[in-house]
Amino acid sequence: MNLIHKTTRIGCICRIFVLLFIPIALYAEDADTIILTAKEIRETQALKMADVLNNVPGIKAGDSSVSIHGSYKVKVFVDGRPINDPTSSYGGINWDIISPDEVKQIEILRGKGGLRYGQDAAGGVILITTKSLQRQTLNIKTYGGNNDTAYAYANLQMTTGNWALGITGAAEDTDGYKINNDKKQRQTGAKIAYIIDDVKNLSLSADYLEDDRGLSGLPEYPTPFSRKSTHTTNLSLQGCYNNLTSTSFFNDGSNHNTDHSRNLNQKLRVLEWGENLTATIVTKDWVESILGGGYRMGKANSTSFDNKREETYSAFVSQSLKWLKYSFEMTLGLRADINSAFDDAINPEIKATYKNTHWRITTAYGRSNNTPSFHQRYNRTSSTLPNPNLSMETSDNYSIAFFIEPYDFVSGSISLFYNCLSDRITYVTDDYGMGSYQNFNKVTYKGGDLALAWRPCKWLNIKSGYTYMEAKDKQSGLWIPAKAKHQANLDFYCNPTDMLSIVLSNKYTSKVFRNKNNTKTVPEYSITDLRAEYAFKRFSLFTKINNIFDKNYYYADGLLAPPLSWIVGINVKI
Repeated sequence: MNLIHKTTRIGCICRIFVLLFIPIALYAEDADTIILTAKEIRETQALKMADVLNNVPGIKAGDSSVSIHGSYKVKVFVDGRPINDPTSSYGGINWDIISPDEVKQIEILRGKGGLRYGQDAAGGVILITTKSLQRQTLNIKTYGGNNDTAYAYANLQMTTGNWALGITGAAEDTDGYKINNDKKQRQTGAKIAYIIDDVKNLSLSADYLEDDRGLSGLPEYPTPFSRKSTHTTNLSLQGCYNNLTSTSFFNDGSNHNTDHSRNLNQKLRVLEWGENLTATIVTKDWVESILGGGYRMGKANSTSFDNKREETYSAFVSQSLKWLKYSFEMTLGLRADINSAFDDAINPEIKATYKNTHWRITTAYGRSNNTPSFHQRYNRTSSTLPNPNLSMETSDNYSIAFFIEPYDFVSGSISLFYNCLSDRITYVTDDYGMGSYQNFNKVTYKGGDLALAWRPCKWLNIKSGYTYMEAKDKQSGLWIPAKAKHQANLDFYCNPTDMLSIVLSNKYTSKVFRNKNNTKTVPEYSITDLRAEYAFKRFSLFTKINNIFDKNYYYADGLLAPPLSWIVGINVKI
């Protein structure tokens, strides 16, 4: 069936959706949605976005990655624009586009969000909202540390009348902690906005990121000559007029992998552009509908394959019913995605929430599709082989979550999840250190999260989290590689004086299997990090020590993790 016929079908589907769900918020704050405020982000003293997210149960973040309940299919948006790396092999994130200092709020939808935000969101969605542009402010941050690490960041903002402008720039260099582990990174960005009020505004954002680094490989199969160079450009135009929101985006990503010892000289370029349009319709105080549609086109070319082009048309509708008298809310929705390169999909989502004064409970079900990336199917590196036969995976996600806050100084939550994935895409290494992405038959992720927060006194806050997860192939009963059964964290936030703040973070990860046959494992590990800041009126001094006990450990994919590392810096706000 060609795309013209498919486009006609999607129009019919949209009309059916509206008739079925005649006039709710798409989502309201509930037990399985996590919201981090600017104050909570500030308390973590995080230098990178990954440092913020690693304090959340069920989430694992790296320099250019994030996973929720074991799934790396997570979509990340900053002020409505996507920052996922189009050239990535696993749904990588361009975290360096955004600094924690710029963030007003982070909203984490664990195991849901695909209804509104589309395919490749089986793990969930992360929505980052930046702070409003301020009148004539300047923020400069710089630090240095061992391994010849150096970092500099600047953010300039100004406003005049209805116009606002923000400009950022950052640079980072390090020699790394092992052979061929150096990195050089440069980033610049700008945002211009015309703001009438909260519901009438127009903004244009542009970001550019370049990264050059060495890829050291596995300890038993080192790649001392492997290099990767990446260039990414993101453009976004967003407009809001009352209940209507439009977002147009363009992403241009390219990477260049070389290894002269293996005669490797591989280039990949991916272009993405699209448009998303959403509208909110409120018919009564207790009834609200959100509907929208979108179009996305992706083009890729590489030294190993000819030009590839793929398109997706989408439409969704969501309706919520709120019975305020009974503190109950239900949301129903459907989404249709019509793909030129994969099967079409119609996915439902349903959620019910009951809220009390001090507690709330939510149960939800949703289905999402994940499409294999150009990189996974066609690209080749010194340690990864292409697999052009990869197919789309489907995830059915079930969850129930409970949150309670009996007093202002103590709160807790528990959530249970069951995710069933068909044709799960997983990276698997062979006995010779080479890997590729493969489809498993059926995979289940099941487990739960537990989080507790306690403030025993004014100057001390204790937060803990634990995640239990079983990730297995249903046919063989074997564990999925690189998925930990147990993860836990225990963090102490201490403010002995108004000017001094200290954060002590403890993390534990159980052993994981490295290969499909479960014959190789990565040992369990626990590490402790320390962060401290002494703040004056307009500037602060800070330090961070990772792995303070200098433990030797490995990441889930078998790569050697860093030993003790430290940085010292200054942050100035004018």
